[in-house]
Amino acid sequence: MHRTTEEHYGAISDMELKRPYVKAVHAVFMVISLLLSAICLLPLVWLLLSAFKDTKEFLQIPPTFLPKKFDLNKLFYVWETHSLAIPFLNTVYLAAGDIAFTVVFNGLAGYVLSRLKPKGSRLVFMVILWTMLLPNNVSQVPLFMTFTHFPVTGWDLSNTYWPMWLMAGANSYYILLFKSFFDSISISYFESAKLDGCSNLQMFYKLVVPLSIPVIAVISIFEFNGSWGSYFWPLLLLTDGKKYVIGQRLYILKTSVPIDVYCVAMFLVIIPPSVIYFIFQKQIMGGLTVGGVKG
Repeated sequence: MHRTTEEHYGAISDMELKRPYVKAVHAVFMVISLLLSAICLLPLVWLLLSAFKDTKEFLQIPPTFLPKKFDLNKLFYVWETHSLAIPFLNTVYLAAGDIAFTVVFNGLAGYVLSRLKPKGSRLVFMVILWTMLLPNNVSQVPLFMTFTHFPVTGWDLSNTYWPMWLMAGANSYYILLFKSFFDSISISYFESAKLDGCSNLQMFYKLVVPLSIPVIAVISIFEFNGSWGSYFWPLLLLTDGKKYVIGQRLYILKTSVPIDVYCVAMFLVIIPPSVIYFIFQKQIMGGLTVGGVKG
């Protein structure tokens, strides 16, 4: 029995691609996509190549694109001389806490709004959605006052990572993502878990969490990238140099080292999120539609 197979190129089928008009439009879009990709990659390539130039070569006129030599020892020299290890570790520590608070508290909030639905949950969800419409500048002063003089207790949380962690645990966008994903889980799973005697909390960590690995992975990746590039709140709240994150360290280096050394530091800083992207790019692209299709 003869069976034909039809390949698909996104929204264009193999048969459609044989038409001259469709093929021409496809080629034009491919060229535009390649040009846009080159424009996006050019600053990264320029930074990488500039990191291997010395100050004289970096500032010479006319400028050169390729460095005269590639000396990898320069990367290790900048890493050790300018003490980048501690800010790197601090940033990893901050990002780990952000991810933990994000998954646990936003996940629980999405679970309650999606499945438990206590009285007033619709109103709470509407308020959460409403907060997404507020500009970030509106909440900066109240949050700063809260963290420097915590209500009731009077705690001063400045010079700690707790303010960033608490803000990560109350993210309306992540709550919306979690809720949308939990809505797509079949109700039969929850009915079976109730028959087995599971409590609401047990259903969350025994049933919902294992089924929600895709959305948890996507949100964790997004939160890591956000934490790695955080600068504003650490600048306001962290005054102890031993607790500086990498964004603060880069800001200090900007005015105290030659431009080529600063390029090396920036190149070292973008390595972790770049590695995360290349490893998990499939999950990141899937995150654009996570929770959007209900099964």
